[in-house]
Amino acid sequence: MLQELRQFFRSTDFVKALVITFGAAVPVSLGLWLEQVPYFLSVAMGVVLASGSDVPGSRKHKTVGILVSAAIVVLASIAIGLASVSLYLLLPVLAVLVFTISFISVYGFRASLVSFAGLMAIVLSFVHAHTGADIFIHGLLLGVGGLWALLLSLVFHSLLQRRQTENLIITCLRQTARYIQLRGKLTTESPDQEALQKELYNLQVKLNETHEALREVLLHERQSSGTSNYHRKQLLIFIELIDILELSLANPANYERARALFGQSVRVLLPFIKLVFELSAKLDDLADSMQQGLALSAEKDLEPLLQKCNDSIRQYVEELKLPQAREGALLLHNLLDYEEKLLQKITSIERVYLDLEEQQNIGLQNRERRQFITQQDYDVRILRDNFSPESPIFKHAGRLTIAMLLGYVLGIIFPIQNAYWILLTIVVILRPGYTLTKERSKHRLYGTLLGAVIAGAVVLLVQNVYLYSVLALVSLVLSFAFVQRNYRTSSIFVTTGVIFIYALISPDAFDAIQFRVIDTLTGAAIATLAISFLWPSWELLSIKGNIVKALHANRSYLAEIDRYSHQKSKNTTTYKLARKEAFLQMGNLNAAFQRMSQEPKSAQQKLMEIYEIVGLNHTFLAAAAALGTFIRDNKTEAASEDLHLIIKSIDANLAQALQTLQEEAEAEEVMKKELVEAYDHLEGRYNELVAIRTRELAGATYKPIAPGFLKNLKEARLISDQLKWLHTISGNLKHAVEGLA
Repeated sequence: MLQELRQFFRSTDFVKALVITFGAAVPVSLGLWLEQVPYFLSVAMGVVLASGSDVPGSRKHKTVGILVSAAIVVLASIAIGLASVSLYLLLPVLAVLVFTISFISVYGFRASLVSFAGLMAIVLSFVHAHTGADIFIHGLLLGVGGLWALLLSLVFHSLLQRRQTENLIITCLRQTARYIQLRGKLTTESPDQEALQKELYNLQVKLNETHEALREVLLHERQSSGTSNYHRKQLLIFIELIDILELSLANPANYERARALFGQSVRVLLPFIKLVFELSAKLDDLADSMQQGLALSAEKDLEPLLQKCNDSIRQYVEELKLPQAREGALLLHNLLDYEEKLLQKITSIERVYLDLEEQQNIGLQNRERRQFITQQDYDVRILRDNFSPESPIFKHAGRLTIAMLLGYVLGIIFPIQNAYWILLTIVVILRPGYTLTKERSKHRLYGTLLGAVIAGAVVLLVQNVYLYSVLALVSLVLSFAFVQRNYRTSSIFVTTGVIFIYALISPDAFDAIQFRVIDTLTGAAIATLAISFLWPSWELLSIKGNIVKALHANRSYLAEIDRYSHQKSKNTTTYKLARKEAFLQMGNLNAAFQRMSQEPKSAQQKLMEIYEIVGLNHTFLAAAAALGTFIRDNKTEAASEDLHLIIKSIDANLAQALQTLQEEAEAEEVMKKELVEAYDHLEGRYNELVAIRTRELAGATYKPIAPGFLKNLKEARLISDQLKWLHTISGNLKHAVEGLA
């Protein structure tokens, strides 16, 4: 608990919350000093609204985001103020503003935060009606608050960026450690296989998000501001973590075969599983050291565990006898190779952290770095393309517009105090997708009710304005700190903060509690009804697109593996780009299925068929990663033409799956005879090596094998097995996709 608190107070979220609170407190304090609180309160509101788009990214992106937020806030506030003179004018203006501002989110995550700032400005315009020149003064002061927020962002950028990078690296270390652990658990048969698999899929989504944030921070910032020893260290660690993810994904890929070989001999795998857990623990220990700013704890000697793994292989061979034990022994040898490589990667990260590794120049030119960053396209064409009832963002904008109009009209018809809370609840809860809207609705209700109970108890038991002031300030800081980390907790502190502020200015604080709960329930009900009945965006309507993108990414990754096996050039940029895209699309497909599984049963058509496709896609990528990793890290001697033919046949299966989904895809067909011959060549090479080894043993139960010969034997078995496995999975994918047609 103490460690978690320390972690929270060192987090970027908490530091940023302090900066925003400071930014809002300064103008309020000036207002109190000059006895002009209403005007300076507008500046404080401008700070809070514009700071929303100050999220991880480059200095340039943050600056543009804050400036655009401030501009939209000013325009929205002035427009609502001018239209408020007539209900007949206000309603159409409100509709146009809500639709237009919410439609901006088509440009991605940062744009959605800019959009949210504009929508909140609309809501807050109903808190206090301005008239005459005050409309423009209030709007301009909101803009001043935005400029003040930008100044604070630029001043604290380096501090926040450094802490943000450290926190992202630590998060990535912990997520990767857990990923390694889960892969180890999935190797053996256990009753909770399905739960472990789902956790693995969810973790892949989180890892993708962390990797994307790190690419944005490390590569973009390095590109614009040059290199430094700190950036080189962080980038080296990040690169090693991506390679570790690929290794752990490929370790081992074919669970079914591993269980078939060792299902009754779990003890054979125990040293390997223990070694995996130790490697996972090393990453966790490194994360702890980085978080606390301490030296690494005494390194645990893993040599005895490595020796136990070797002993386990020998014991397995002696008990089962050759040739029956050969398949299992080779799989174990390959498994041990993967774990030794994981250990090397983790050791390399530790050496970088301790400044023992030479900080060599990382071979990425500016053009190549830009390729690894997911660039957001801001072309006007995107607005035009999405201005259609088929677009999810268009539907969301229309849905939100109708919900806001309904909430406002209800506030007028019924005698509801602070009816703008209904609008605020709708803006905060209503998201483009059903699952996120439902989740935020539950969190908002939970936070509001619990916050109301806590604040009500304090107001009932204590009548002290100084205590209310302190608690309001603390609540404000914590609500900002938790808004991205945990929305439910943020909702609790938002409610307590509002009630304590209300208690400072009015003796009827319990009225505020009562109306806030009623308005929140009303807003949540409107948001839930809107997402359920107004052009609902069920995942079933869009998940086909995720499957198509995943299949395309798998084809590209497979093509790069094939190319690399032929050229073996030192430049791995295109290979890594294809790998990155395959991992991202796998995560996107996992996330889409996760959302679909939480939707109403009526919207979960063909759920099991899609789950099968998700599982096959994950397995395919694992098998491809195993093949790609081995080819990239070893000078293979396999006949490249045979490998090329088989990969071409695998690609043809994926292309046929895309054609079933009505996506144009071309692939060269491979004659069955040619395919059989290619497999025979690969299998023949393995059989030749087996025959040589059999003659070498000459009846002995066990005899040490030459390292070079063992390498060739493992290569022949692994490449042949992985190609067969990929061919089987691609065929299964093709048939599974037919079930969706």
